[in-house]
Amino acid sequence: MLTQLFHPRPSRGYLSLAVVTAALGFAAVRNLSAGTGAEFLVGLGLTLVAAYLLALALCFPLMRYVVSETTLTARYGPLLRYRIQLSDVTSVTRAHLSPDFVAALALPGIALYGMRCTGIGRVRMCATRPSNNVLVIKTRNGHHYGFTPADDRAFMKALHRHGVPVNPLDSDYM
Repeated sequence: MLTQLFHPRPSRGYLSLAVVTAALGFAAVRNLSAGTGAEFLVGLGLTLVAAYLLALALCFPLMRYVVSETTLTARYGPLLRYRIQLSDVTSVTRAHLSPDFVAALALPGIALYGMRCTGIGRVRMCATRPSNNVLVIKTRNGHHYGFTPADDRAFMKALHRHGVPVNPLDSDYM
């Protein structure tokens, strides 16, 4: 069977990243130009964070989900990759997540890395939204992953063809 590529649900998450990057960049410049040692160090730290967020914004169009014969891979450019053995998946369900206060990166239109969610715990996200209509994939070792493919029915159907248990109430995938 061929490898199938799925794009994420459309979103303007790159704008969220750009706004936060600009705000941090502005704060970094103010601190760097202030002249004192402590402010300069804060400015350097803010510059590094802003540079990473800029890299995230630039990689936004590179988010992908790939279903192969044995694995499901979620990628966000070169910055994030989750590789899941299909034989380890115990369930795929649609969920409305309730992020706890602390999230690695959850902004309007984008959710990346680990995010604590009420009732589930840590969810490894590679999604174009942090909470609504997220496909949550649970594995045998108790890990949860949150993805938002544009064509979630085709995505779930591809997983089902590989023997992954998909909740039939979530989609008309059959």
